[in-house]
Amino acid sequence: MTAIAEHLPTAPSVITTHRTPRARRLAGAVWTLPLVAGLVALLVRAVGLRTSNDVFIDELLYARFADQVAHGQWPGADGVPFFLHPIGSFALDGLVVRVLGLSGSTIDLVLQLRWVNAVLGALTVVLVAVLVRRLAGPRIAVLAAVVLAFDPFVLRSNGRVMIETPAVLWLLAGWLVLLIARERSLQRPAVRWELAAGLLLGMALVTKDMTVVPGLGAVALAVMWRRTLPVWTAVRVGAAALVPYLISMAVVASLGLLPEWAEQKRLGAERMLGMQQTTGFNAAGGGSLGSRLVDELGRFGTSYVLLAVCVPAGLVALFSVVAARRFIGLIAVCTGALGVYAVGFGAAEEQFGYYVVVTAVLAVAVALPELVARRQGLRRSVAVLVVLFTVSSVVLGVQSRFVSDDSFREVEAWLGDELPVGAEFAVTGDAAELAFPEYAVAPSLMDLRDDGVDYVLTNGKPVTEGYGYAAPELLDWLAAHAMPVLRVEGPSNGETVVWQLDRDAVDDAVDSGTTIPAVRTAAR
Repeated sequence: MTAIAEHLPTAPSVITTHRTPRARRLAGAVWTLPLVAGLVALLVRAVGLRTSNDVFIDELLYARFADQVAHGQWPGADGVPFFLHPIGSFALDGLVVRVLGLSGSTIDLVLQLRWVNAVLGALTVVLVAVLVRRLAGPRIAVLAAVVLAFDPFVLRSNGRVMIETPAVLWLLAGWLVLLIARERSLQRPAVRWELAAGLLLGMALVTKDMTVVPGLGAVALAVMWRRTLPVWTAVRVGAAALVPYLISMAVVASLGLLPEWAEQKRLGAERMLGMQQTTGFNAAGGGSLGSRLVDELGRFGTSYVLLAVCVPAGLVALFSVVAARRFIGLIAVCTGALGVYAVGFGAAEEQFGYYVVVTAVLAVAVALPELVARRQGLRRSVAVLVVLFTVSSVVLGVQSRFVSDDSFREVEAWLGDELPVGAEFAVTGDAAELAFPEYAVAPSLMDLRDDGVDYVLTNGKPVTEGYGYAAPELLDWLAAHAMPVLRVEGPSNGETVVWQLDRDAVDDAVDSGTTIPAVRTAAR
C-alpha cells in the first residue's frame, strides 16, 4: 500500500511532455494492460455463465427479438412491433444468431446469446483500462480494470442478454475516440476523429434511447462548462451521432410503422419521466427498493458504493484543470443525476445501475489523483481504501460466479424427463410464460380448474414482490393443498416449485368461493 500511495498521481496533467528512460519502458509495458484486462474479464465472465444468474424475463424477450431479426422480421410480440427500445442490440444479437445458426428453445437461445454480452463486457473492461491509463496513469488503470472485471453487479449485467452492455460499450468507445480527437486537435485538425466519436455515440443511441443523456447531454454541457469542448466539436459530434438513429428511422418509415413508433416512444418517455409507473420500484406493487438493497447487500455491497459515489466523484473531476478529466466529471454527473431522478420519480429499474457503476469507476479513477493533489495528507488513507475496496470487489465477484441460480433450466429438464405423458402443465408468471410458451398460463385457482391443470409452476420471489400474474395467497394455498415434485432455490426467483395438484381439492376450493384471482392479466 505504501507503493500505491507513493505512485498515486498528484500532478493535474494527463500527458507528460518529458519522460525518463524508466518511464518510457513502463509506458511501453502498460500497453499490455488492456489485453490482459480483457482476457481476465472474459475468463471471469465465462465462469458460471449458464448457472450463476437465472434466466431473466427481459432476456427471454430480447432473445426472441434477436431470432426475429435473424429471420428478416422487425422485432415484436403478439403481432405488435416493438419500439420501446431501439433495434441496435437486437440487430447485433440477430446477426450472431444468423451467422452461427443458433437454434433451440427460448432458454437455449438465451444461454447461447449470453456469450455475446460476456465478450462485450470484457471489451468494456478493455476500454475503461485504456481511458483510465490516459487520464490517471497505469497504476490506477490497473485498479480500475480489476474493479470492473470483478464487480458483481457488472458481472450480472454482462452475464445476461441485456441492452445495457452493448449500449455502454458504444458510449465508452465514443468517449475514448472523442478524447483522442481533442488531443490530436492540438497539432492538426481532428474532424474525422470527432465524426467517428459521434457515430459511436450514435450507435449507443440506436441501442438505447436514454444514452442521449450521458452521451450527447455531456457533450452539450461540455461546451458550457469551462470550455471543456469547443462549440464546433460538439456540433460535429452531435450531427454524426444522429446518423445511425436517422437510418433506423428511415427503415421504420419504409415499413409504414411511424405511428406505432411515435406512440410507443411517447409511452416510453412517460415511463422514464415517471408519468406512468408500470415497471420498476416506483410502480404499484413494484417492491421496496430499500428492502431489495438490504437483501442484496452481501452480493452487491461494493457496487452500491460505486452507485453512491458516482456524482460526488464527478463533482471532484468537474473542477480539474485538465479538460479530459472535466469531461469525465460531466459524464458522471449526468449519469448519476439521471439515476437519482429514476429512483425518486422515474421508472427505477435495477438494470439502469449498470450505467452508473461503469461511469463511477471512470469518475473515481479520475477523481483520485485530483483529490490527492489537493489534499496531500489524504494520500496514504486513499491508498488503503482503494486497496480494500478492490480486494472486496474481487471477493464478491468471485463469489457471484459460483452461486447456483438456475431454476428455469432445471424446470426445462424436468419437463423433458419427468412430466407424465398427457398431463396438463401451466405457469403463473410472465417470465415462465416466455420461457415455456407451449404451456397454458393459469395464475388463479379458477384458471387451474378450468384448464384441467395437473402440474403448475410458481416462482416465489416474483410472486411475493408483485411481479407475477398470481397473487401471493396462491403460494400459501398450494403449500397446504398440493405436493411439490420439484423445488429449486436461487437468489433471482427465490423458491421455484413445480406443484402436483389434487384436482378434487382445486374443485372444492373454487366451488366454495376460494378462487384466488390473478393480480395481473396474462398477455395471452
